[in-house]
Amino acid sequence: MDRERQAWQEIRDNAYESVEDPQVYEYELHPKATAQPNYISAFVWTVIVATMVCAIYTGFLLFLVDQSGIEDNLTKAANQAIINLERVIETQNKEIKLLKQQNKKIHDYLQLWTPMDLEKQRKMYEGRDKTDIEDTLWDIGIEVPLHYNLCQEEPP
Repeated sequence: MDRERQAWQEIRDNAYESVEDPQVYEYELHPKATAQPNYISAFVWTVIVATMVCAIYTGFLLFLVDQSGIEDNLTKAANQAIINLERVIETQNKEIKLLKQQNKKIHDYLQLWTPMDLEKQRKMYEGRDKTDIEDTLWDIGIEVPLHYNLCQEEPP
């Protein structure tokens, strides 16, 4: 027990001495050089960390896109739009062909009922008898008044 008591008294004496007589540290005239930052190392580590983060994020996004099936849905939608467009074009082509046929019928009908050029007819039949010209015009569908002579320049 004496030994423990003696150790405790030495600890206490050392504590009192350290409080009464503070230690003085010697400063060097030339302080040690402080560490300089290594910009190349910092840049390399930043690039490595950014690359890893971007790779993980991109991989995660690609996984989500693959699992969601967006690409398949877009492909199906594009194919359906192309098919619908082809159908519309085919129906429009059919309608255009029908309209052309109807326009030709209307054109032919109008050509049939267009008044004929009597002057042209007069020159064509100038040397013939009046009755032949009237009969021919009657066969075509043109009625000629009885008092109008086709061989004359002006009506009487």
